[in-house]
Amino acid sequence: MQIEPVFDAFEAEYGKGRAQVVWSRLIADLETPVSAMLKLSASTKNAFLLESVEGGAVRGRYSIIGLDPDLIWRAQGPHAEINRDPAGGGNFVPCAKPTLDALRELLAESAIELPDELAPMAAGVFGYMGYDTVRLIEHLPDVPPDRLGLPDALFIRPSVMVIFDAVRDEITVVAPVRPQSGRNAETSYNRAIERITSVIERLEAPLAHPASDLDDAEFNEPRSNTTPEEFHAMVGRAKSYIEAGDVFQVVLSQRFEVDFPLPPFSLYRALRRVNPSPFLFFLDFEDFAVIGSS
Repeated sequence: MQIEPVFDAFEAEYGKGRAQVVWSRLIADLETPVSAMLKLSASTKNAFLLESVEGGAVRGRYSIIGLDPDLIWRAQGPHAEINRDPAGGGNFVPCAKPTLDALRELLAESAIELPDELAPMAAGVFGYMGYDTVRLIEHLPDVPPDRLGLPDALFIRPSVMVIFDAVRDEITVVAPVRPQSGRNAETSYNRAIERITSVIERLEAPLAHPASDLDDAEFNEPRSNTTPEEFHAMVGRAKSYIEAGDVFQVVLSQRFEVDFPLPPFSLYRALRRVNPSPFLFFLDFEDFAVIGSS
């Protein structure tokens, strides 16, 4: 296994207090992003897979897996909080600043200048911002009830990234390193190598086929939070707004619910087959998952 950069170069940057990455490359012709995700996230939460299919037929160049975050940031309305030791069972601590300012601080703290040879998403923070986050920017008087109780925004900062490059047919395993007081360059370098080695060992292990499958599962009929009559009335109001010139585009929606007896990743695997799209995402958090194909 070849590790880059060499220790001397790493130590020089570390001594300047600069965040950087350590990485290793593998041939990817026997692995797929889905099989890698199954191997790497089998016993862990707070992991994600991002993929892309262009024009419904051509896979995008990069697929991205992130896992083992060293911090988790989340927000509800104007209040944000952060957990800086999720692996060690740390607690969330309120941020001193309101949500958007706290997020700006997180992004600035997490920034890493990456080598040109690495993909641009080889390090960073990853997650989602829900629609209600717009209320921090624009006053919207209609506040619907929160029936899910999920954070308005949630981001994780992976301590290891796995980047699939479909053009070069290779995998790059990346471990971001941010200097910490009381930890020298050699210790930080070795810990980064340990994280990379752990990922490579799991990738080289055989994949146990999941016991459950969508074809064998039974599902109830989906339940909507809107009756057909209510939805027809919404369409009528939208048409009136368009005719009056108040709006030129309206996106009407309703929420469907159905009991899902399988792991969340089974749903993602089915969705990516029936609706390949430029924005495929699977975000698996502690007690919920966000899945989409858009």
